[in-house]
Amino acid sequence: MTAEADENPEPGQASDRYVWLLISAFIAMALLGLVLPIGDDSDQVATADTTDDTSDEVSDDGDNQTTSDDTGASSGEGAADTLSERFTISASGDIIIHGRVAEAAESGDTYDFRPLFANVKPLIESVDFAICHLESPLSSTNTDLSFRNAFRAPTQVADALKDTGFDSCSLASNHAYDSGESSVTSTIDQLTRVGLPHVGIAADFEQADKLWQFQIGETLVGHLAYTYGINARDAADVPAHQVARIDEAKILADAARQRAIGSEFIIVSMHWGTEFSPELTDQQASLGPRLLASADIDLIVSHSAHVVQRVDEIDGEYIAYGLGNLLSNQSSAAPECPEACTLESQDGVLLEFTVDRRPDGSLGVVDVFARPTWVDVGGTWEIFDTEAVPISGAAFDDATLTGSAERTLTALQLP
Repeated sequence: MTAEADENPEPGQASDRYVWLLISAFIAMALLGLVLPIGDDSDQVATADTTDDTSDEVSDDGDNQTTSDDTGASSGEGAADTLSERFTISASGDIIIHGRVAEAAESGDTYDFRPLFANVKPLIESVDFAICHLESPLSSTNTDLSFRNAFRAPTQVADALKDTGFDSCSLASNHAYDSGESSVTSTIDQLTRVGLPHVGIAADFEQADKLWQFQIGETLVGHLAYTYGINARDAADVPAHQVARIDEAKILADAARQRAIGSEFIIVSMHWGTEFSPELTDQQASLGPRLLASADIDLIVSHSAHVVQRVDEIDGEYIAYGLGNLLSNQSSAAPECPEACTLESQDGVLLEFTVDRRPDGSLGVVDVFARPTWVDVGGTWEIFDTEAVPISGAAFDDATLTGSAERTLTALQLP
């Protein structure tokens, strides 16, 4: 039969064919219903498997819907080879790309931030799940960079965070909307490009409605993030779905959703506190314990104060109110820093939590360990593990690192 004849069938031929097509379509839909929830408006979850670099989106009932090899969180070198209920988490302080930090990363006509993290990379890779907090929005072109007030950092920051071994980054901060919606979309684009999951901002309602889960051994871990506010903008002018704001009811509802879809351990990242002050705000002191008392929140880690604040243990659960700066140009020694900057703003900590099954059958933190860090503001702007021999960097006396570590451990007041 010629193509032309096929396009002009005999009377009755087309209707028969359409009947068979309808029957075939009905059968296909019936089969599809075995694996996909038809007409289900339930929340979607992006599951990042830290053992094989894959990511699945699943519905609340656990049915796999799509698979992507490019969006899952990568495993640290310390990830267990076999399934185990015991795992480790590390959380860092603020990462802020000021102008001097970017200059330190210049490499020809591009940027390479990886050397700035080289000294702490072994610490980050050694845990099963490492969380960063990125306060500077990212550019997608490097033609619109800005390093003061309204931040827009080079695209290569994303590559460095991924290379360093971070598995998830909290992005909700007062700078998240510095350049408007483009700050959100560009940052998401760059982290997606390198396959680094992120929480706290979203480009649209669909993204905002999704929850990240991470498969760590036998356990699904949920991660959420929120900020106290957004700089120089009225809250009503910033879509709530694009930057997650601190709202007690919303946080509790999101945590309950995480639990409902199978997250057995839930981490909340909070951006709050008074800049350069170790003292807690009323919001931190009152809201923090209330959130931690929820049956759906197991750990709170925080940032924004740019100095280390204390850690509280409440009924066997932990809240870290402020983890200082991991990378910035903030120091009393930095002429570009506001007068409020203190020497302590060079201090930070990678706070490590060991999670295991407790006697009552629940998963919880059974040990906390602090790894103080110090950033070489005014020198190489590299981050240093205060208790290890530097891999690289400018020479300075041991007393500098010792003093930083002592300040950090004193501020943490670990129980």
